[in-house]
Amino acid sequence: MHGRPPEALLHDLWAHGLLAARPLRTTAGESVQILHPGEANPEAGPDFLDACLLIDGTRWYGAVELHIRSAEWTAHGHHRDPRYNSVILHVVLEADATTGRLRRADGTPLPELVLAPYLSRPLRELLYAFYRRPRLPLPCAPQWNAVPEAVRTSWLEALGWQRFRERAHNIRQRWQEVPPDQVLYELLLTALGYVPNAEPMRMLAERLPLAVLRTLPTAEDVEAALLGAAGLLEDLHPDRLPTSERCEMLRARFARLQPELNVAPMPTLLWQRGGLRPANRPERRLLQAATWLAPGGWLRQDPIARLEAALQQPQPLNALRRLLRPSGTRVAPGRQRLDILLLNAIVPFLLARNASLAPRLISLLQALPPERDRITRRFARPGYLPPDAFFSQALHQLYRKYCQQLRCLQCAIGRYLIDFDADNP
Repeated sequence: MHGRPPEALLHDLWAHGLLAARPLRTTAGESVQILHPGEANPEAGPDFLDACLLIDGTRWYGAVELHIRSAEWTAHGHHRDPRYNSVILHVVLEADATTGRLRRADGTPLPELVLAPYLSRPLRELLYAFYRRPRLPLPCAPQWNAVPEAVRTSWLEALGWQRFRERAHNIRQRWQEVPPDQVLYELLLTALGYVPNAEPMRMLAERLPLAVLRTLPTAEDVEAALLGAAGLLEDLHPDRLPTSERCEMLRARFARLQPELNVAPMPTLLWQRGGLRPANRPERRLLQAATWLAPGGWLRQDPIARLEAALQQPQPLNALRRLLRPSGTRVAPGRQRLDILLLNAIVPFLLARNASLAPRLISLLQALPPERDRITRRFARPGYLPPDAFFSQALHQLYRKYCQQLRCLQCAIGRYLIDFDADNP
């Protein structure tokens, strides 16, 4: 092979099934059937999420990671990154000396599939077709401005509502297993975790339930329980808390509380701590959560009633922000994090709780600033800037459910452009 093929080529091969019809096998000889390749992940972490594969007769759900060669798994540090523990298949173009010998951060062996023997056409032809195709951020980007604003707006409104209905459905499914206030606590911790630590935050909320934290008599006990159960106390340094004396105090408290809590500390490697802004470190986020869970905190007693009461205030957005950031809090989340908590936890939870609140909740979202991320920037290139958080969430739904899957015929914008082209040959 001359030169190095782009990894984006592998993404195309995997996403669009450009493989030979014969049965696939891992390097260990296990059969592989691709039931669903997953959705491309535009954020940090594995390349494809929510894949469904049949490996040696067992159905697996999880992530897929792609590289040109196997050695890139360790070269990129995935063998130390707990986010990649969800990878159910490592797909590489070529085998090398490390193929078939890789492990995840949790120590489990990693199944691998080498693509080279299964390509539908010679690699040279696939590369030629890959480089010849237009490089567009979205399939319809050149014609985006030809779509009437009314068509775009009505479609995005439908997609924004669709996204929050899906979230509300998932929340209702979860509270068939645990009480609603526990689900609220899980959503809040997950949203506090920021993208790198969302999953370990969710795991912590499950292993240290709200009902247990409510029994702790002091704010210091709550802080010690959260940080100790997270596995973040042993190497906690004064630069992450006010004083070294406080660090020692929290360690001593957790040692005393641990038999009562009956919880083992989570492995430290689950947390991403390096490369984060100080405000996003998990230790700081857990201290913020502790203010809600300590005696007098709003999660301590009747949190759902308090949320619903705040929503009925003349200025519900301000009332909800005050609930999430009470005055006098020593370690408080900033405005941007408050808005993410409202967007990703509070609003979907309240919608799941009471569908009749939908108009009020949509108004609340329309009062929040739009997200600025990789997905919204894709739509900024052809000139669309969402006016608020409801429409930025609609762009997420459009991109993930339609653009990534090339479902242009099911998209109102795509259908308009197809009809427009037919009428204007």
